[in-house]
Amino acid sequence: MKVAVFGASGLLGSAVSQSVVRRGHLLYPYSNVSPTVHSGGQRCEALSLENDEQLTRELFDQWPDAIVNCAAVSSPDAVNLFPEKAKLVNVVGAHRLASIASHIGARFIHISTDMVFDGKNSPYRSTDVPNPLSEYGKQKLEAEKKVLSVNEENIVVLRITLINGNSPSGKRSQHEKILRGLAEQKTLTFFDDEIRQPCSSENTSDAVVELLERPQLNGLFHWAGSEEVSRYELAIRILRHFGINSEKIIRGSVQTASAELGERPNHLSFILEPLSSKLCVQPLSIEEQIQQLKIPLDMYSWYRKFADCPSSYVHRF
Repeated sequence: MKVAVFGASGLLGSAVSQSVVRRGHLLYPYSNVSPTVHSGGQRCEALSLENDEQLTRELFDQWPDAIVNCAAVSSPDAVNLFPEKAKLVNVVGAHRLASIASHIGARFIHISTDMVFDGKNSPYRSTDVPNPLSEYGKQKLEAEKKVLSVNEENIVVLRITLINGNSPSGKRSQHEKILRGLAEQKTLTFFDDEIRQPCSSENTSDAVVELLERPQLNGLFHWAGSEEVSRYELAIRILRHFGINSEKIIRGSVQTASAELGERPNHLSFILEPLSSKLCVQPLSIEEQIQQLKIPLDMYSWYRKFADCPSSYVHRF
């Protein structure tokens, strides 16, 4: 298949691109940033979801068999600061991609989030009624509705959770943010009462590509890892993997911080049926995900000096 991937320079988009190539398909990677980041062995072309004319012309010229939308303004803080601008990508752009895909007969996979739920009734089925607390969650829910209204066939909305993985920039995933925070001598607080069900970017990307190859599977699905964990425990296990003392981070509570941070879901997890029983790809445990994590290349010298036990991690150059 000819597969167009949007958001291909991001954490999940880059992994999807690599999985597309690994499975023997033709990759057409697009990114909102200048075309300098390579993904799946190819250079990403700069193409913004906000530029409707250019977007339409490019996809009509290439006429892909499938389109995967990993593009999003995914930082809740950035969405709160510029909600209308974020909506152009998160909602309007997603809807436009789904419409173009329907017009050219391309299979369409749209990535959504667990943040469409309020965290009060976990674990959630894909049929449960959403209730987003944040502007980001509200935009992603609106996008889901618009995408699914375009077509009943050849389309998937895949909700995913907190992502572990190795991003092209070395700055996007959980462990990369933790390591850079430590390097910058920031005070890092993680909540022990904020429960998530992390997924792996590589594992999720394999599930996405299998969905591309399985046109009989359509609709709204959930994907995550196989285990729940608190944000604090996840940080502890990441530090342990890299041989760094856990005393370097602080244990906190989302309840005591809610006055400053605003209301946020404290427990988000998914029931992965029926999708997990239909795919060959299976969810990974926390430990399996952590074993895939790497030190960003530009941080390796710092890591060797900073880690309490740097021999815990063998860097593969």
